[in-house]
Amino acid sequence: MSPRIGLALSGGGFRATAFGLGSLRALQDRDLLRHVAVVSGISGGSLLTAMWAYGPDRFDEFDDTVTALLRTGLQAELARRAFAPRAAGRAIASAVRALGPQRQRSYSRTDALVEALAARQFGRKLVANPTHARTDIVISATDMRSGNAVRFGSVISACSPYGTILDDIPVAEAVAASAAFPLLLPALRRGYEFERRDGTRRREQLTMTDGGVYDNLGLAPLLPGRSARFNSHVYDLDYIVAVDAGRGRAEKTAARYLLGRMSQSFDITHTKSQDAARSRIHAARENAELRGFIHVYLGMRDERLPVPLADLVPRSQVEKYPTNFAPMKAAELDAIAVRGEQLTRTLLSVYAPDIA
Repeated sequence: MSPRIGLALSGGGFRATAFGLGSLRALQDRDLLRHVAVVSGISGGSLLTAMWAYGPDRFDEFDDTVTALLRTGLQAELARRAFAPRAAGRAIASAVRALGPQRQRSYSRTDALVEALAARQFGRKLVANPTHARTDIVISATDMRSGNAVRFGSVISACSPYGTILDDIPVAEAVAASAAFPLLLPALRRGYEFERRDGTRRREQLTMTDGGVYDNLGLAPLLPGRSARFNSHVYDLDYIVAVDAGRGRAEKTAARYLLGRMSQSFDITHTKSQDAARSRIHAARENAELRGFIHVYLGMRDERLPVPLADLVPRSQVEKYPTNFAPMKAAELDAIAVRGEQLTRTLLSVYAPDIA
């Protein structure tokens, strides 16, 4: 019987995209990508998810497309689009209107990201029409009004307080919402028609920010034990592969001032949430709800790798790469991607030898 694999691609800007690319190379070489039943993408991981799920069918063409985007970057294009006369005028008018009773912006830099992604072939597709029809796609954002996840899926799109989304969702819109990192990109505002479980319909305005605010690993939709009575995305999986571009923990000096304390408090809360998700997966493995869990962690300490690798790209070489969308130098891209490939190959051979 073919294994059913759930793949989670974490947030982390281009660092996550490059690291995930290396992991996908390893899965492709092991002939495991065709067994991926669902892929869940967040932020930088949602970009890679979309480029694979809605891009070329051939893996080598997909690889070339991702590499070209990482080398070119998106920041300069976003600046050109955001500060073009027409876009700048729309942004100013939107900001002025936001001072009124509605206090909502209708156009922002994140809309420029939607436009940049829509200029590419994968971004013009609808979320419901993936290239790899055998695999379910989930791209997650966070709704700031309700505090819940918004999951754009190839089978179903939904936000639990409001119901199922009936509109056709462009891939560019889903990825931009998922990647709208709060410190760099404003929340993306969109109105969708929802249908509740009782059949009633209502249009709701969502204010969407980075999916990593809710779940930076993308593991939540893949967790075993979820009930279809309460969740729109429920999967019966044998293995979960979590590709985590986090840089790892380091001892910090306690912040003395307000902004620093707030940032450290957020980091601690965020880390605790991710630890809880990983613990739930490990418990599922111990309880035989899963056959295996592979956590491919960029920030893993090299000495903790279960099998030593003489040519391992060291953590110290890649851990400080920023989480932005600036062009990547060839050496940086290669180092991050190769580490992802090396860790994936090694951990598969140790923790899932029957499929590796």
